[in-house]
Amino acid sequence: MALPKAFYEAVASNSIYDIRIMMKNSLLVDPTFSEFEEMEREVKLIEGLFDIHDGRDFETDRSLWDEDYMAELMVQVVNNFSPERIKHLKEVVRYLRTVEKDKLSKSKQSKSNTKTLSYQEQKRKDQLEGNYRGAKIAAGAVVGATVGGTVAYAAGVTVAGGVAAGAIIGGAAVYIGTAERS
Repeated sequence: MALPKAFYEAVASNSIYDIRIMMKNSLLVDPTFSEFEEMEREVKLIEGLFDIHDGRDFETDRSLWDEDYMAELMVQVVNNFSPERIKHLKEVVRYLRTVEKDKLSKSKQSKSNTKTLSYQEQKRKDQLEGNYRGAKIAAGAVVGATVGGTVAYAAGVTVAGGVAAGAIIGGAAVYIGTAERS
């Protein structure tokens, strides 16, 4: 899997904040976490990327894990990018966004026995399979949710409301921007 050019640019410029945002967002976009793992390999030598855990407790009662809790963790992980917080966030994402076991095994198999496609080849393949527009809309919603949650957190209003509004606005903007024109 090829990582986005923007990720490599953030690594080259040592932009800790941008790297954290992209790594965090990859957890929602790729529920197999293979993209996150690839990003992790690329950044293992960057000083200051990972933090010491801030000591904040995590909710361990899975019955309380919902979209609001996940959104709260998504905001927190940007400011405290600790291995413990990332591990917990992955558990919550995996719980809320279950991935079929065959999808996980296919993801692992595809790493070992298929050639890596260029960006243009992958884009064309996704377009032919009808996946490209949906992926863009989902990415727009994730980015919108992140921005909305961050703004809400900074403004002192409910993070969940900011995340929801941001996701709707971001997804809608990409949906409208990618609409087929007659």
